[in-house]
Amino acid sequence: MRQVKPQSRTGVRTVPKRSAKAAPGKRRNTSAMSGAGRRRERPSGRVAEWFERLREGDFATRPFTWGTVALIALVGIYGFGVGGHAQAMRDAASAQANRLLALSGISIQDVRVIGRSHTRKDELLAAVGVERGDPIFGFDTETARQRIERLGWVETATVTRLLPDTIRIEITEREPFALWQRGGELSLIDASGRPITDEGVQDFAHLPFIVGFGAPRAAPELLKLMRAEQPQLLSRVRAFVRVSDRRWNLRLENGVDVKLPESGVAAALAMLAAHDSKHRILSRDIAAIDLRLPDRVTVELTETAMNGTGLATEAKANKGVLRPGQAARGGNT
Repeated sequence: MRQVKPQSRTGVRTVPKRSAKAAPGKRRNTSAMSGAGRRRERPSGRVAEWFERLREGDFATRPFTWGTVALIALVGIYGFGVGGHAQAMRDAASAQANRLLALSGISIQDVRVIGRSHTRKDELLAAVGVERGDPIFGFDTETARQRIERLGWVETATVTRLLPDTIRIEITEREPFALWQRGGELSLIDASGRPITDEGVQDFAHLPFIVGFGAPRAAPELLKLMRAEQPQLLSRVRAFVRVSDRRWNLRLENGVDVKLPESGVAAALAMLAAHDSKHRILSRDIAAIDLRLPDRVTVELTETAMNGTGLATEAKANKGVLRPGQAARGGNT
């Protein structure tokens, strides 16, 4: 028996529903499922996402672009600084500011010096290196101090600004200690042995006279000893002669040479003073006195004395014999 398909009351045929099937292009890709069918989680944050893309080979050009720009900027800043351009700009700006201040009245108009006695004025002003009207803030006090302390007479110096228009210089000069002769040249030295000047040394003829290389370094010790223990003998010394930079010869005012040993100088001087007090040998007709041997005093007679008209030929000493005309071992060394 033929079945008649139901019709709607409106006369429109009802089309039976077909079973739902996924379109070929919209089918799910089951290969994208991992492991137990779980979906890969998306990284949280921009940085983590960028690293995830970088790992997968998905390179974004924007970060590299900004990195390149930053690198170029850093290289430019470094080159600007190393090349001295930044310092040149700062110096130019500072110089311009100082010129403006000078025009407004803040400039060097006076230089005051305190403590100068022997230092020449022209040498001091040349070391300072300023002129009237120079910007006072452009004046480098530390550089000026270093130049001033290179002058022979100056031991220390202090340089300060006194606003609005004055530079104040306070110096401490070296104390003259002795006149030093070496190689035919004469210099004035201080107690440390440093040369002060070669000019005007005739004004210091009253100072001790030392001769020979190495004498300035060794003279302070000997002079200190003689001032403390033998001041009367020191007053009779005209020159201190350094021999081979090892020991001293004393040239007395009457021309007698006193040869001191390398060591035991204090004992040798005491023995000489005792003999002079007893025999007045320093006032006799002798050429030299040798104290290099610890047990005797040996004298060298002049020609007049050797003819029998001068010093007696033999006298007893505390630790030996006073013998004329016999040089000590070692010669004049």
